[in-house]
Order: sequence, then C-alpha cells, then structure tokens
Amino acid sequence: MSDCGRSHRRRFLSGVAAVGSAALAGCSALSWTDDGRSSFTAADAADVLADETEPPEIEWPVPVVPTSDAVDDGLERVETLLADVPDSLEAEAVPNGVVRQSIGERRDEARDYRDEAAAATGDDRYHALRTTREARDAARVASTTLDAIEGEKGTIVADLREERHAVRSSVNDRLSSVAYRGGDGEDELLRAALFYARQESDLRRAAEQLSRNRWNVDDGASVIDIGDGAGVLEFATATRTVWEHLAARFDGRTDESTDLKPIFDAALETSTERIESVTIPDRADDDWLEGIVDADLDDQHLGQVLWRTVDPVSRAADGLNGAIEDGHAGIALTEAVRFEARYRAFERVRGRIDDGTLAAPESVAEIRAERTAAIEAAASAVASVTEPSIGAYVLAETLRSLEWTDDGVRRAADNDPEVGVSLLTEYGEYARIRAQFEALPDAVEAFRERLRSA
Repeated sequence: MSDCGRSHRRRFLSGVAAVGSAALAGCSALSWTDDGRSSFTAADAADVLADETEPPEIEWPVPVVPTSDAVDDGLERVETLLADVPDSLEAEAVPNGVVRQSIGERRDEARDYRDEAAAATGDDRYHALRTTREARDAARVASTTLDAIEGEKGTIVADLREERHAVRSSVNDRLSSVAYRGGDGEDELLRAALFYARQESDLRRAAEQLSRNRWNVDDGASVIDIGDGAGVLEFATATRTVWEHLAARFDGRTDESTDLKPIFDAALETSTERIESVTIPDRADDDWLEGIVDADLDDQHLGQVLWRTVDPVSRAADGLNGAIEDGHAGIALTEAVRFEARYRAFERVRGRIDDGTLAAPESVAEIRAERTAAIEAAASAVASVTEPSIGAYVLAETLRSLEWTDDGVRRAADNDPEVGVSLLTEYGEYARIRAQFEALPDAVEAFRERLRSA
C-alpha cells in the first residue's frame, strides 16, 4: 500500500510534478527537448519496458502499528460524513453539472479509501489509519459542497473559518510539543527516528495547508472552494487524531524510555558538518557546470542529467538546515539520509560522465540497459536496507521515482508506434535513480554510524 494515501490520479499528478520540478526549477538556460541527436519512436519506448525484469515492490516502512479500533473510528467518521450524500445526485438538487460531478467524484473517492482501509490487517493497519485521513477529507468535501448548495453559504463559511482557527492551533500545538523518547538500542533508535520523522512530516503538512496564504475561504468562495476548504480542515483534524493515537502506541512499546534528543542532535551536527565539508555546485551561476567533470559538456543532455542529480542534493541540504532551525529533528534526520544518498549518487553520475560510461543514448538498447541496471541496483538495496528506518523510507521514495519514470516511458509508448518521442529525460532519470540505489546502502550505514556514535 502506498504511503502517499492518495488516489491513483493524484499520485500520478504528484509524480509528474516531482519529476518536473527538479528539472525546471531555475533551469531556464537548459532545453528539455530532444536536441535531434537521439531520435526514438513510441515503439522504442515500448521496447524499453519489454525487459522482463520488474522493479521490487514499494514497501513503506511501519514505525508502529495502531489498534483496529482506531482504524474503525476513522471509518465511522467517513460513514457519518457520507450519510447525507446520496448515491444518485439529481440535476434538480445540484443544477450545476461541474459541481454535481465534483461531489460524485469525491464521494466515490472517499468510498474507495474507506474500502481500502477497512481491508487492512496486521502492519498494514498503520497505512490504513493514515489513509482514513484521505477518506475523511474526500467525504467532508462531498458533504460540505452539498451543504453549501442547500444551506446558507455565509453561515457555513463563518463556521469553517472559526473551525480553522481551532484546528490550526491544535495541529501547531501537537507539532511543537513532540518529545523525542524511546529505546536507545540501535534498532529502536532507527525505529524512533522514523516514527518522529513521519509524525513531524504529517503534522507540518497539515499545518502548512492551514496557513493563511493557502487556506482562504471567504464569502466570495464558490461551493466547490468551500467544500475543498472543509476537506483541508478534516484532513488536518484527522492527522492530529492519527498521531495522538500512534504516539500513545509508540510510548507503550517500552517500559523505560530514554530522551533521544541529545542523540538526534549529535547525529544532526555530524550531518551538518558533512554538508559543509563538500562542494555542492552553485547552479545560480551561468557557468556552474565548469569544473564539475573533466569530460566535454558541450553535450547538453549531460548538463541536464547533472542538473537533475544536483538539484535533489541542494534541496536535501536546505531541508536539513531548515528543519533544524524549526526544531523538527525528525524531519531533519530524514533530510540527512536523503542528502547522504543523493550526494553520493551525484558523485557516481559525475564519475560515469568522466569515464565515458554515461552519455546521450544512441539506441533503445542503451536506455533499456540503464533501466535494467537501476532495477538490479534497487534489488540489491532492498536486500541490504532494513526496516523500520528512515533508510527504508528513502528506499521506498526512490522506488517510487523509478515507478514514475516508467510511467513517463509508458506515456510515450501509448502513442502510435511510428510517432517520434524523446526519451532523453527518462534515460537521465534511470541513470540518476540507479546511482541513488547504488549509493543508498553506504549512505544508510553512514547515518547509522552517526547514531551509534552519538
């Protein structure tokens, strides 16, 4: 089950955005189109995926398992919200076809999430409990949108604004009161780091969605906007409830818990020193590519590959420093692992360009071989990275990036066989992801050593 907890459509759009953002942010000097030196067709794209080698299944790590009652409580809230949303929406009740379609889609989405969560057993209850947030979100959107059509919009908006104030305060209070405690054995330290990282990440996301510059429902809002605003409130409330329960479960795992903050802080200090000890290319300079590799970088495609490889390194470094400043040690620990894996991947890509083993592909066989190598590296990483840990989470993220890259190739293959397509971006992504899989085991071990030495 995906850790994202979103519908397939939303996961797809998020994937496109994630892949595209690394390529486009500040990269106006580079063209992201096929430069004509490599020409492929939709049939070639299909051939890339013809290899029978399949990526490992994405397994999101589980830091703690909730009770079945907690999942049932979330599902009961979904049922309550959907109780007044009919199976069949008539034009008489909802005259606007767009609004009618929106309500129906969110109602069906809530039911899909509900059914997915209800079927979970064992460790999957952790993912199910987090999925109830999306189910509640979608159900609240459908219910409130319908209410806004039938009721007094001004009153509904006023109630929502008052609710937002209370929910925002409660979420921020929960986020600021996180106390880092747990067992201090290595396995328990790894589990605790993952637990606090996921808790802070979820709560921060909810808090950001409630911020003034993102949540703005007023008297001029459409009924769809009102419904969406209510869904954000429901999601945030559910997030707080989920982590209140999971925190209680985590606290009950051990009779004697230790203050882990000094251990986490020491590991983060070492991680910060690591960032300061290396040189991250400054892409704000027009000549940022000079001196990175000895190879001739007149090949624009290689510049693109390097950009895509360096950008995640910078984002992880910035994310770590920002999380430390905000007092979110769990999030900072995640960024520390990401940085270590991504920087080592950058070094691998740079080395391959220097020794000539990575260049713009001239045949579909080269692209297929790069994908196969990435999958083999993924399988090796899966075998060496244990869970539950932040390392296992970063591994799952990287597997998801591989899945998204495959989706890009599939979209190209969906054209008529003779249609020309560009596969250069996907080839570069396979190379970057391969390098990250290859680097991940050593990156994870370096992070663990920091925890052991703290």
